[in-house]
Amino acid sequence: MSIDNLLDILFNYGALPKKSPGNNFAEKLKAYLLPVIISRFYARRQLLLSAGQVAEYIYFIEKGLARGFYTYDATMKEATHFLWNEHSIITVPDSFFQRQPSELFIEVMPGTQLMAISYQQLMDCINKHPGAEVFSRDLILHYSAHETQRNYDLIFLTAWERYLRLLKTHPNIEQQVSKEIIASYLNITPPSLSRLLKEKGHP
Repeated sequence: MSIDNLLDILFNYGALPKKSPGNNFAEKLKAYLLPVIISRFYARRQLLLSAGQVAEYIYFIEKGLARGFYTYDATMKEATHFLWNEHSIITVPDSFFQRQPSELFIEVMPGTQLMAISYQQLMDCINKHPGAEVFSRDLILHYSAHETQRNYDLIFLTAWERYLRLLKTHPNIEQQVSKEIIASYLNITPPSLSRLLKEKGHP
C-alpha cells in the first residue's frame, strides 16, 4: 500500500476533511508521513505488543492479518478479541493515547505487511497539523463501536451465527489462522467448532 492509498483510508475513516485534488491538508500530511512512517514485512508470527507494555505504535495493515487477545492469569489460556484484516488500523486506544499499560496482546500473522507510526510522531503531526487531531477521536469512537458490536454478538448470537459473521467479514480467515484461534474468537472450544462444522456443514 502506498502512502496515497493509506491517506485514502484515513480520509474516508471519519471526520478528516474530504481528500481531493489540491487539498493542501492532504499534501501536508503526505509530506509529514513519507519520512517517518515505517513499513515492515513479517514472515512469521510475532508479538507486536504484550500485556503490561504501553502501546507505542499505531499499525496499518497493508496485507495480511493480526489478532488481539487476552490471557487468563492462572492457565494462560488465550481469548482472541480482535481479528484485524487488510486496511485495518491497529492499536489499543487507552494504552496508546493515555499511556497506560495494555491488557491486550497484539500478534501479527505470517505474511503480513504493516505500516506503523509512533505515538511521538503522531503527536508531532497533530502539533504541526491540528486538523489531524480528529483522527484520534475517530479512532477511539471506532473502537468503542467495535466493543459494542462484539459484546452484542457474544450475548445474542449463537456460535454458528458468530462463525457466519466472521466468514463474511474475514473471507479467508481459515487460511490465515488456526482453528484454535477461530474457536477462541467465537468464544467456544476447538472441539465445539469441529462439531458445529460437522453438524452444519461448511458454509
